[in-house]
Amino acid sequence: MMRVKLGLTVILLAALALLVTACSPSAAKLTDAGNQAFAKQAYAEALKAYAEAQANSPELAEPHYNSANVLYREGKYDEALKALQQAAEIAQTGPVAQSSHFNAGNAAFNTKGWEAAIESYRQALLRDPADLDAKHNLELALQQMQQQQDQQKQDQQQDQQNQDQQKQDQQNQDQQQGQQNQQNQDQQKNGQGQQDQQNQDQRQGQQDQQNQSQDGQGQQDQQNQDQQQDGQGQQDQRNQAQQQGQQKQSQAQRDQQAQGQPQAGKQQEGQPQPGSQLAPGQRMTQDQARQLLTAIAGKSDTLQGRLGQFLRVRGRPPVQDW
Repeated sequence: MMRVKLGLTVILLAALALLVTACSPSAAKLTDAGNQAFAKQAYAEALKAYAEAQANSPELAEPHYNSANVLYREGKYDEALKALQQAAEIAQTGPVAQSSHFNAGNAAFNTKGWEAAIESYRQALLRDPADLDAKHNLELALQQMQQQQDQQKQDQQQDQQNQDQQKQDQQNQDQQQGQQNQQNQDQQKNGQGQQDQQNQDQRQGQQDQQNQSQDGQGQQDQQNQDQQQDGQGQQDQRNQAQQQGQQKQSQAQRDQQAQGQPQAGKQQEGQPQPGSQLAPGQRMTQDQARQLLTAIAGKSDTLQGRLGQFLRVRGRPPVQDW
């Protein structure tokens, strides 16, 4: 705990006697009136008396020192520090100067002005090295300043960590946003690709259906064409067979006409035609020879029987048969 030494200075009459020619005798009375008001805690009245004493005797340090004590009691540490610095500057040496530096250190200590407090305590110790209160307060001020520096360092580290964390969070957020955007793009591409594939499959299906329809029509046309060709081929074969039959009949007629024998109509196979009988000693014609060979391939049991069917000789039979 900081040690405080507050006291009012009294201007001795003997000292005043030395300053009679330099300052007004009313300064001592004003200072005494202020001290009485201070004792009654009438701080406003005391400050007024000290201010008048400063105005009448500005070369005196005691009115500044006493005003600082009033301000210190009221908690006005900044104003008290200024008044004490003025008193110390005026006094320079002696008890008033030493007390002014000590109380200036206390005022700065209460405002956490550690550097100013440390300097004031050092000045007090320079004027009174045996002042244990000044030494104690100096150690406290040094500790507080070290703690402040450590706290500032920790705060800086914490601020740096917070900045790094914010930077990392921003990077993570940007990365997540980038991944989300990439996923959305991929989904859009996949959806568009699936839609394109479906459209392509649908077009392919329609094309296949058209091709099947065309193939079916082509097969039907081919079947119709084949049927027409088959029908035409059968008709052509019938016409050709009919033409061949007519040609054969015409050839037969021409052959008969060439032999001088009129055609009496178509005979059954294996039966003799009129005029096919041979007279004794008559030679067979080509047509008779052809009929003979045809008869040989028939169902007759013997050649003689077949010959008997085709070769009928009028008159007596020959002496020898075949």
